[in-house]
Amino acid sequence: MTSGRLDWHFPRTDLAESILDRFEIGATTALTLFAPRRMGKTEFVVQDLLPMARERGYLSIYVNFWDRKQDPADSLILGLTKATSQLSTASKIKQNLSRFKAGGIRTPIGGANLQLQGLSTDSKLEAIQTLFDRLLTDGRKLLIALDEVQHLGTNAAFEPIVYALRGLLDPHRDQVHVLYTGSSRSGLQRLFRRRNAPLFSSSQQIDLPEFGTDYLAYMAKIFQQATGRVLNLDACKEAFRLVKRVPYDYRQIIDLLILHGGEDILAITQAYLADHSLEAIYQAEWQALKPVDQAVLVWIIKGKSGPYTGEARQFIANQLGLDSVDTATVQNAVNRLRGASKIAPVSLGCYELEDPYYADWILNEVQHGT
Repeated sequence: MTSGRLDWHFPRTDLAESILDRFEIGATTALTLFAPRRMGKTEFVVQDLLPMARERGYLSIYVNFWDRKQDPADSLILGLTKATSQLSTASKIKQNLSRFKAGGIRTPIGGANLQLQGLSTDSKLEAIQTLFDRLLTDGRKLLIALDEVQHLGTNAAFEPIVYALRGLLDPHRDQVHVLYTGSSRSGLQRLFRRRNAPLFSSSQQIDLPEFGTDYLAYMAKIFQQATGRVLNLDACKEAFRLVKRVPYDYRQIIDLLILHGGEDILAITQAYLADHSLEAIYQAEWQALKPVDQAVLVWIIKGKSGPYTGEARQFIANQLGLDSVDTATVQNAVNRLRGASKIAPVSLGCYELEDPYYADWILNEVQHGT
């Protein structure tokens, strides 16, 4: 056991280097990093990518559009404001923003306080432009990470932010690199497909790689340092598989093991899954679906081709007790499921469920005929 502070963060140095290298050789000015929720996307951006960018001479900006879900303009202002702390003359920002005053959120800006509540949208957009211009005049390359960017596509009221981002980023591609991140594949695609947002469509998309054995070995090593107990790596692999390779859930299991003692990670994993069952939620969602939508989901999980093939349509028809179903019927079901963020396309004509736990629940539901 150790009395020092332990670092539970498993670094993804190679991935951070590859992203920055792609920016620096001019291969692209924008990338989109996708990962489902709780897969460690934000941790990677904040703890690996942005610190490495600063080491390489970038001025880094992090904006999480879930920080202020009701008004993403506030999220953007907060992120830009925090970035000004990297400026050698950050206190000068006070002069530029002295006119933006109202009651509400107070955020330090080089000794000043920016108060957002009660400001009009136009005033907020002006503040965003002022902050961004100030960051540009620093002269360094900028790396701006826009986390959960798909949120901008959930409400027509957020349209001014989309246009504001275009206005900020488009003219400065020689100095500004952008990493868009999102946890909903379908949400990202809805945003990027919009004709009035070509800025996003120019971004190349990459998926956050899943953790492998190196991650499990690292966590077992830190666990041993923390407790003096040794975990069986094969048991760790099975526990990780049971939680769908989701790092957040795996870390919760490690914490429970530390709390309760012992080394039986599989027993703790089973207890964790039982305590966090979404049975009632999944049951309600399933019952609310049209029968054809249910059949399409089952095919997407079990089938070896997209839902529009002859084999797929015959399977769906059999599930519904029909002789056949036409392509239009399947297309309508797919559109409903995509609109509800139940599925997302992964290649031409092929889809996957956004929630892997829901996929397992559906298979169990079908298997037991309930």
